[in-house]
Amino acid sequence: MFHGLNSPLRYCILTCLIAYIFSYFITCEASDNVEPPKIGNFALPYSQQPGPLIAFGENIIPKNETQLYLFADDYAGVNKYFIDVIPSVVYGLTDTFSVFINVPYAARYNTDKQSSSALEDAFIQFEYAFYYGSTSTYYEEATVVTAISFPTGSIRKNPTTGFGSPSFFLGMTFNRTYADWLFFGSPGATVATSLNGTKFGNEYLYQIGFGRNIADVNGWIFAWLIEGDGIYTGRNRINGEIDPDSGGNVFYITPSFWASTKKLIFQLGAGYPVTQHFNGNQTRSSYLLALDIGWSF
Repeated sequence: MFHGLNSPLRYCILTCLIAYIFSYFITCEASDNVEPPKIGNFALPYSQQPGPLIAFGENIIPKNETQLYLFADDYAGVNKYFIDVIPSVVYGLTDTFSVFINVPYAARYNTDKQSSSALEDAFIQFEYAFYYGSTSTYYEEATVVTAISFPTGSIRKNPTTGFGSPSFFLGMTFNRTYADWLFFGSPGATVATSLNGTKFGNEYLYQIGFGRNIADVNGWIFAWLIEGDGIYTGRNRINGEIDPDSGGNVFYITPSFWASTKKLIFQLGAGYPVTQHFNGNQTRSSYLLALDIGWSF
């Protein structure tokens, strides 16, 4: 069904559909605000419970709690690969509002025998949980996510490691978690600003997934997750001219393994592009690998 997602109109239709599903889940059942029993996915505090590996958001943690993360990924394809290392910190400003600071580094970017490595665009993300509900069997949460990136990366390197100007992100998330199962989804968009006639294409994200608890044993939670992560990218404009060999759509299916304690979070996954359509002369993607390690205090 995703092969047709190669236009902004069709992306907008999909985004509206996802938003409708979110609102349906939120309104179709009234929650009684009773907390589920502390078993399965609920065996640890909610900041340590399973969540997506690639999809954005779901970084709400308790007030005054801090989490340090080290995330690494490897996106590979025909005559290209991109390796990122991203240290980050999440802080709970309140129980429903968090700030997330990321400083990505391009450890190794390679396309068509051109290589680069440098700092990428750092960004700060804010997330607010505008809805929370619970029953004796599940809890659910909806959030709005906004972020701004700063041009700390390089637009002169080949491949580039940044947009060369600030960019802005807006999205929303919804998740429902049971003792055994969890479900989530998140549409969003990044809009880059222009600099001297150069503007990178806007990015539209559509993400959905589910997971299942494997066990909660001796203070550990183990779970598996499968998420679908799609990105539609518009064409770039370079020196006032549209680049025909830019932009397109790719959709990854990414299974991952989760393990956590009251302090530690570990998640490892690998993804495969089940569909991809790129404009002009661009090589295809092959796989992605991702690792996320977190520590809460």
